[in-house]
Parts: sequence; C-alpha cells; structure tokens
Amino acid sequence: MSRLRSRRWIVMLKNIIILLTVAGACLGSVRAAETPIPSGVYKILSGTFIKCCGIAGAVKSPLPDESQSFVRLEIDPQTHLARMAFLGQDMSTVFSIVPCSPGNPIDFSFDYGFTSFNQIVFLADPGPPPYSESWHYTVSNSVDALRIEGTLGINSQLCADVPNQFTQSNVVAVLMPSATIRVSEVEVCWNAASNRNYQVQYRAALTTNDWLNLGPPVAGNGTTNCISDKVAVGQEQRLYRVLAVP
Repeated sequence: MSRLRSRRWIVMLKNIIILLTVAGACLGSVRAAETPIPSGVYKILSGTFIKCCGIAGAVKSPLPDESQSFVRLEIDPQTHLARMAFLGQDMSTVFSIVPCSPGNPIDFSFDYGFTSFNQIVFLADPGPPPYSESWHYTVSNSVDALRIEGTLGINSQLCADVPNQFTQSNVVAVLMPSATIRVSEVEVCWNAASNRNYQVQYRAALTTNDWLNLGPPVAGNGTTNCISDKVAVGQEQRLYRVLAVP
C-alpha cells in the first residue's frame, strides 16, 4: 500500500473516531446526514491569515485578499464526506504556498471532511516528505454565515527559518447566491404586408411536424407585426414559423 493511501486511511479512521465520539455525546439530537451546511461557494467577509514561525515570527494579514477571497465547499450527499478549498478572486484558482523554493506548491484544498451536526472537521496526520503536511480545520455553521478555523503545518528540513504553520483564523464566509436566467416571454416579429393575414405557428420538438396555431390570424400592418408567447416554467423549447394565409 502506498504512503499516500496509508495516510488517507489513517486520516479517515481518525476522523471516524472523532465523529463517533461526538455522536455518542449528543445522541438523539441530529444525525450527520442531516447537517444543514449546504455545498456552494462562500464569499469571505473577514478573518486573519497567519504565517508562523520563521525569522520574522508570526506575520498576520487580513482576509479577504487577492489570493483568498472565496471558499468552495462540496458535501457528497451519499457519503457526507466534504471537500474544501480556499479560492482567489476568480473563484477558481486554489490558494497555495511554496514554503521552500524551488519546491512544489502546497494547495489549501482539503478532502475527507466529516460532517457532524452543524460542523465539518478536516483532519490529517503528517504526510510523506518533503513537507509532511498536516492540517486541522473546523467549519461551523451559524444562522447567516460559516465560521472557519484551522491550521496547515509542514515539517520541512530543506529550508531553515521559513514559516511552517499557516493559519486561517476566525474566517467568516457567506454563501454566494446561485443566479439563473429564465426567459418568460418570446416575441415573434415579421415584415408584414397590408391587406394580408398571417398565422404564427409553433411546435415543441424538431422530431415532429405537428404545427399548432399561436393565437388567431393577424392582419398585416404594412410594416412589422409582432406577437408574444408566454413561456411557462419548465416548458420545453419551441420552434416558430409565420405563414401568409387567405
């Protein structure tokens, strides 16, 4: 079994123990499957990022910033395992650090979070070299926002006097609204001659040739005629045509 796979099993077993301990203390309250924390992208409103403890000691900077503006949270509805990542302003780029150049970056993206009631815990023991990352994050749900607290630590011997602990402290984040666009009305227009009638028709699919009349015939006005069609929620696509009729 590879080191990475062994590490994942250790993380999962450790989190299972924590989950069972909490569940035993609060039996009968709410099951883990009933966690109210929704998946989605959350906007960071406030918090502190702390780098510690190289030559400069603890260096604090406020959040949000350019590289940590959002948090993506994904909860599997089947396993209830969670994933979390800190994102930049583009809501896509995962925040990362390179503690010891020219080493590979460490992403602030965490798997195997266990949900329990209104909390999610991300916990990992030190992994393989060269950085031997470990982390412990807690995501708590409140009435109007998430509270995130956690630290990612490394144990690198490649560089001296570089930060080896990275903490997101007292992070407050709110769920971003999910926007959709819905067309509520279609307007069909055509060039119309005077003294001629026109019939607008529609069909619901390309695979049928059954055209239905959209309203009664319309008398041409010599310029442009238009007729509107209301679109019901969940309605399938429609194709339209205009015929000149007697």
